[in-house]
Amino acid sequence: MITMPTTDLDLSALAVPKPTQEERSELGQDDFLMLMIEQFRNQDPFQPMENGEFIAQMAQFSQVAGIAEMNQSMEQLADSLSANQALQASTMVDRSVLADGNLGTLGTDTPLKGGVYLPYGTSAGVVQIFDGNGQIVRELPLGVRNAGLTTFEWDGFLTDGERAEPGTYRIAAAIRNGGVDEPVDTMIATRVQSITLTNGGRTAQITTEGGQQIGLSQVKAIL
Repeated sequence: MITMPTTDLDLSALAVPKPTQEERSELGQDDFLMLMIEQFRNQDPFQPMENGEFIAQMAQFSQVAGIAEMNQSMEQLADSLSANQALQASTMVDRSVLADGNLGTLGTDTPLKGGVYLPYGTSAGVVQIFDGNGQIVRELPLGVRNAGLTTFEWDGFLTDGERAEPGTYRIAAAIRNGGVDEPVDTMIATRVQSITLTNGGRTAQITTEGGQQIGLSQVKAIL
């Protein structure tokens, strides 16, 4: 009589590990094919599955898989664009940018710079400078300018030759046609102090030297 040797083999170690809850909740291509095979095996022989029904299920699975792949590709594209946006924003630090606004700062030794958007070419454009009391302290004719974005600069000198006090001034711009002022959009030049990344690094915010935060979409030009 032959006696088989005994061992302390733990048969539980040979068991196939159970799938995790996350794995069980996902249906992959192999799982889908196994379900289709089981469906064929257990179908009623007197009422077999129609070819159209089978094709419809295959098409549905392909569509779902395609959407998942497209979503993954879009996420990768968004990450790539975000990285590129952050890189572009970093090059603006310590540079001046033009952004929508009408409040500019006149420094002790630095002029107030800004821009206006002209809907058409004209020689009748004008920029008005207002003080804190709402009084016009200087008017700057733009001269002959083409349509589109154009810039201006105020050195701080008033009409009488005196220099205005450093500080914040409001600007307005218009095109004068027959004594009627047609308002146009204004922009202010400001220096970029820092860049802040938000929304998981997908959004870049510019912080100006005046403490204002603006988005990249608000920047009209880099000076």
